[in-house]
Amino acid sequence: MNEAPEANDADLLRRTRGGDRAAAEVFVSRHLDAVLRYARALCQDAVAAEDVAQDVLFAALRGQSELVGTTAGAWLLVSTRHAVFRQGRRRAGEPDRFVPLDELGLAAGWGEDPEARFGRLEDNARLAAALDALPDEDREVLVLRELEELSGEQTAETLGITLAAMKSRLHRARLRLMATLREGGTDDRAR
Repeated sequence: MNEAPEANDADLLRRTRGGDRAAAEVFVSRHLDAVLRYARALCQDAVAAEDVAQDVLFAALRGQSELVGTTAGAWLLVSTRHAVFRQGRRRAGEPDRFVPLDELGLAAGWGEDPEARFGRLEDNARLAAALDALPDEDREVLVLRELEELSGEQTAETLGITLAAMKSRLHRARLRLMATLREGGTDDRAR
């Protein structure tokens, strides 16, 4: 079955539903890492994240939902987000506390370019700790844009918000991340 790695996702799913186990393995290996990474960012509980990833991938393989007008990767991330919501692992809605943009900017070192500084960070352990300290909605948008490298449109679609809202949320998240990194730990004011 040498053609499986080159097959598109819709074809792999169709073949899987016809009993082709090799097609299922290719599909899962192609998408497992991204789904698991995103689930971990939303759940902050490795066991819950693995459960969500398993549920989402099995649902795709069983054909409980169809890919309509989107790529399998984006569809799986949206499904992951919905699965986390269904399990009650993530609080939907507004942040715990609204922080004015200028306050976030000052804490982040206003005037510095957050995007350029984010790209230069080399201390992965410190970055991971800072990401973990962020509110869920900030961590979620950063994971989608910076780690999964989704486009702005794909990120907005995955989050179920407008592109403008996603850009605003991303900007605030970057500022909170930089403030947390600048202070060397968690930043309760940025929450």
